[in-house]
Order: sequence, then C-alpha cells, then structure tokens
Amino acid sequence: MTFTITPGELQYEHGLVLSGQSYKVFCATTGTLTIASTVTQWEAAEIAATGGYVAATGTIAAGALNTTTGRWESPVISGQFGPASGAGFQFDAMIIKIGTARTRPYAVRLFPTPIVLASGQTRGFQFTFGVKP
Repeated sequence: MTFTITPGELQYEHGLVLSGQSYKVFCATTGTLTIASTVTQWEAAEIAATGGYVAATGTIAAGALNTTTGRWESPVISGQFGPASGAGFQFDAMIIKIGTARTRPYAVRLFPTPIVLASGQTRGFQFTFGVKP
C-alpha cells in the first residue's frame, strides 16, 4: 500500500524539527573527516576567519504550502562565500549545521579538489531543507 503524507503533516514536521532553528553554513578542510564525522569535529576543521572568510548564519523560516505541487516546502537558503578583501582562502568541504544540540551535521558537501577563492572571487550556495515528500 502507498500512502501520501499530507501537507498538514509536513507543515507540522517542519515546525517541530526546523522552523525557528538556527543554521550555520561553513567551510572546512577535510583532513581525515568524512560525512560520518560529528559537528564538533567539523567545527574544529572550519577554516580560520582570516583572508575574508565568514560563515553564513541565520534562522530557518516557517516555509509555505506550494499549492501547485501540493507540497509543504522549506524556505530556500542561499548565500555566498568570498573575500571582498584580504588574501583569500581555500576549503574542500561545506557543512550545514542546524541548532546547537545536534551532534551530526545536517549535510556535508565534499569537493574532490580544494576550492580556492582569491580576493574578489565568490562561491555561491543554495539549498532547501528536506521536509517534503
């Protein structure tokens, strides 16, 4: 049997798990870390706030029902990393952390080769939290 999760349930789950939580998107160097590593380990590997690097932070909004698709959708989170000035920086992982109590990251993006951003270069990101069918 197949069931369809109702938009009201998805709204409830989003409100219970994500809405109002803080988020942090940050860059790191992997070393020996993997997607199974803890938030504490990843934050220890976060690149230094030098060369123009600053982590992206915020609060997750409530989301909305998409009446066209009938799905409850989280808000899109977008931003960019890049030194407006400074020496630049490099990283080979981007990490998404939610809240302060979770021990594992929400998501990890590993790059096969380091991303190098010189002064004036940027690297954008965009994602949606995954509470929808």
